[in-house]
Amino acid sequence: MRGLRAGRIALCLFLAGQAALAAPTNIQAASCSELSTSTPNWNISNAASSDWPGGASGRVELFARHIPTGVLLDCDVEYRLNQTTGEIIDYDPTASHECMNFGAAPLNTSVTLDMTNLLLNLKSVWTCEGDEKTYTATGSVKLQRDTSPGACLVEPSQVGDSTTCPIADVLVEGKLAE
Repeated sequence: MRGLRAGRIALCLFLAGQAALAAPTNIQAASCSELSTSTPNWNISNAASSDWPGGASGRVELFARHIPTGVLLDCDVEYRLNQTTGEIIDYDPTASHECMNFGAAPLNTSVTLDMTNLLLNLKSVWTCEGDEKTYTATGSVKLQRDTSPGACLVEPSQVGDSTTCPIADVLVEGKLAE
């Protein structure tokens, strides 16, 4: 019985030591309100463009992490392609596309994307927990699509090849609306 109790105490001390080592000390995380006024930015990652001329469509998909709230978003911009030439047709660069939050969050984000120069514009509206103020920020960045040899994935299908090219990760600096 004594050995079992001593083992439990040793295990508790060991786990407490691990927790103490894992928990950073003297680090204070910035609050949502603080980040909303100082750094209303987004981190864009895992972005790609996919063109499927045979299917007469394409899309740019990207993930954006909103820094003040920490919320991850999925943003898709779809467009039509000419089946013969593969050129983008009937596209409105001012059309707004709503992004989807992963998880529940008081964050609404939309994007516009000019496909001729890949200029991405973001707009988010959010509130922080315990704060009644509504924040709005906008930002823009030119996306860098990698079309170098070997960078794009070409997959055959029944109606022609689909080509997916990566887009570089980037930080979008937000500007808080007054």
